[in-house]
Amino acid sequence: MARKSKKESEDPKSNFDMLFLQLMMIMMAFFILLSALSVIIDEKRLKALNSIAGAFNLMPAGANLSQKHDASMPSRELGANNTATKRTAKKLTNVAKLLGAGDAVHVLPLDKSTVRVRMQEQILFKPGQIRLTESSRTFIAAMAKVLIQPEIQDITIEGHTDKTPLRGKGAMGNWELSAARAMQVFHELANYNLSKSKLFVAGMGDARPLPHSETDGNEALNRRVELIIRFRPTTTQESRPVALESSSPAAEVPPGEH
Repeated sequence: MARKSKKESEDPKSNFDMLFLQLMMIMMAFFILLSALSVIIDEKRLKALNSIAGAFNLMPAGANLSQKHDASMPSRELGANNTATKRTAKKLTNVAKLLGAGDAVHVLPLDKSTVRVRMQEQILFKPGQIRLTESSRTFIAAMAKVLIQPEIQDITIEGHTDKTPLRGKGAMGNWELSAARAMQVFHELANYNLSKSKLFVAGMGDARPLPHSETDGNEALNRRVELIIRFRPTTTQESRPVALESSSPAAEVPPGEH
């Protein structure tokens, strides 16, 4: 009786199990290798992005793209900015009350870093005139004491008019009137040591009427001067002053040229 060879005595199922186990081990090693490569690539990408951001000064000192950051300003910094804004708005409101401005002056925080002061014509000028009244100089002097603070980044002085043109021979147009009045306020503020580099002037004419002023018969309310006060960001990296965006053209006058 012939002997059975070694190959014939092996169990086919045992061979299949062994091959399957080896295949699984190879696949596991392959996926482990892919995972390790992915981590290395991600780290290289972060290092590259960090170097680019640092070269262009896109992040505050010490910041890193691998760290998790909230998209908004940290709560402590937001609170500091918000406090300065509210404090300034309250002081300006008190100035208006003490000087008896009444409804002719409105102070309103627009957001956490901006305050608007709206002054009607009668608190500053006589109708159709560009020269400040004596009482208005007292009011502006009191405001200037509040506005001299390092937290303020810049102040835009906007002159506004209604649609009624000035009458009389040689009378200036509404654009010229609004710019001239804004310049008068600019010079008066500068007299009280407010840095001219922080002050910007814009003549808006009748391009920005107040809501419902024309339909409610209150068009005279459009004759006004507004101060847009912006506060410095409380982050370590300071930003440059940002000009007001306007959908309507404005006759802007660079203060540095005067």
